[in-house]
Amino acid sequence: MRRGSRHHLVAALLVMLMLLFTAGCGSNYEPDELSYVLLMGIDHGAQNRLRISYLIAVPKAISGPGQGGGGGGGGQQSASVVTIESPSIYASMNMVNSFVGRKISLMHNKGIIFSEAMAKDGSMGVIVPGLTQFRETRGTAFIAVSRQKPEEILAKMKPLLETNPAKYFELLAGNQSFTGYIPSEKLQDFYNDLKAGGINPVSILVAESDEKLPPHSGHNTYRTEGDYVAGELVKKGGVSLEAMGAAVFREGKMVGILNGNETSIYSMFRGQYKRRIYTVKDPLKHGKDIVIMEVNQKTKPRIKVFLTEDGVVVETRLYLEGNVLGVNSLIDYGLPRYRPALEKAFEELIEQEAMKLVEKTQHEYRSDILGFGNKARHLVLTQKDLEQLNWPALYENAQVSVKVDFKIRRTGTLLRLMPIAKSSSDNMQ
Repeated sequence: MRRGSRHHLVAALLVMLMLLFTAGCGSNYEPDELSYVLLMGIDHGAQNRLRISYLIAVPKAISGPGQGGGGGGGGQQSASVVTIESPSIYASMNMVNSFVGRKISLMHNKGIIFSEAMAKDGSMGVIVPGLTQFRETRGTAFIAVSRQKPEEILAKMKPLLETNPAKYFELLAGNQSFTGYIPSEKLQDFYNDLKAGGINPVSILVAESDEKLPPHSGHNTYRTEGDYVAGELVKKGGVSLEAMGAAVFREGKMVGILNGNETSIYSMFRGQYKRRIYTVKDPLKHGKDIVIMEVNQKTKPRIKVFLTEDGVVVETRLYLEGNVLGVNSLIDYGLPRYRPALEKAFEELIEQEAMKLVEKTQHEYRSDILGFGNKARHLVLTQKDLEQLNWPALYENAQVSVKVDFKIRRTGTLLRLMPIAKSSSDNMQ
């Protein structure tokens, strides 16, 4: 046997021996010795620094046949809420194990909900970096701010269609891809924006629903589907929770909120917008009728930042396209003579909403959540130069322009829209 072949054989045997030693479980605990946390809630404590709530899975109820979702239908609850006050998050995990047999584990935690009080006083911004250091914390976990106490929100996690409450929250947060009402930021994204100098973070806004419908008065008004924040929806039934809008941060503190419409525009600027249903006033009927469209982002936005003698100039262009789903006036916007009117009207609508959002972030919130500061990095050579540039101050007085390019791609499955048929007697009258 050649010497080279002998060396290859020895190397192969060594690799095989190494595989034998590396095989096995990476944890000292068996699965039935762990309590899996599905969701976390963090708030100020009454007698200690923090009040931590854990939504802990009940494995037998989740995997067992014939059980109702979230404890419905008389079956065993699929998860249980445990709340404790402690000096730190990790201390709370040990303290919970003084009355919960299985060791607490965050390996399957899908979301972290902070109270609005913690978000506003900056405690949330202080806690997040420490959370990302823990090896069991998932960077893909969704992060949210609650308008009520987190333990109350977790107690409402009783989904109708899901056995696992964590799956429900994961789907609820993932609905951003086709509703556009909430941001797509996760824990790692929040932390990255928190530590970056050219952008401020946002998070999902959640609230409890009052589950009340107002009585009919004979009069109603036109209000767009995104003109709400969590807790304002007029609804009854389903899970008594709402995820709508976003919490805005500056220097680690919550300084305001965005409604569903503003959150959609925010996602367009960030290039995270997927698609959404828009109900707009019919441009050829002077607002008397409505047009329903599905609008998606064609390509990433184009954002250019310049530094002039008069200050910072930001030029943005958003590229959108849409499908017409319904027209009350029966105007066929698939025809070349009508289509430009709808395209222009929608472009102007988004441009106006985008400029309102930019002005709000500049003057009211003084927070660059749109990421223009990241585009300004090319103006300097080093990180020190970027800090001396003082982007937050420059952004407040920046001259921002927004242009929207919107094209209608499809107008439905009907070849032609026809009016409602009337009898001959009606025509004679």
